Amino acid sequence: MDIETLLTFTLASLSLTISPGPDILYVISKSIVQGKKAAILTSLGLTSGLVIHTFLIAFGLSIIISESEYILNSIKIIGVFYFIYLIIKVIQNRKTDYETKKDLHNINYFKRGLIMNLLNPKVGLFFIAFFPGFLFHSELSNQVQFLILGLIFWLQASIVFLLVSVFGSKLNSFTKSNSYYNKYLFVIEVIVYVFVIYWIVR
Repeated sequence: MDIETLLTFTLASLSLTISPGPDILYVISKSIVQGKKAAILTSLGLTSGLVIHTFLIAFGLSIIISESEYILNSIKIIGVFYFIYLIIKVIQNRKTDYETKKDLHNINYFKRGLIMNLLNPKVGLFFIAFFPGFLFHSELSNQVQFLILGLIFWLQASIVFLLVSVFGSKLNSFTKSNSYYNKYLFVIEVIVYVFVIYWIVR
């Protein structure tokens, strides 16, 4: 087993996770706009998507998807329309007091995080391009190694998103106590959703 390769993979994964991208910006926006709990649930959804992508690449399904322009374009189109729908919902509910939302809605944060990750075809394409360069054991099958690499990627992403959720929520306390800022919090979510759409189609 090449420990150095695994360490390099972990550091590379960490640098990619903390770099500005749709997932981490989405978690930041949730922590600021709706607080720590919403951000953590969103993070659980996003990282659950990473688990699914890991199994897809381990069992060769990601290759099939990546080679089908029809499937990739279909995922992109569905993703774009889904985030347009979310933008409309945010604008319609812009006067909602986020603090008064009921707990039964909490599952929606998880679902949106999961759907966001799965409807971004670039995540699967990234795994296909990234993982093969870090195979670390000559006696283990590629399938097992991909699963281990996926576990490492999931673990570091979960830790990063948890920390972002906790520290970002500090700003939520400030915005909730300031009626002026609270009135325009929806703009943050709209900007993030627009960025995600751009990220998907570019």
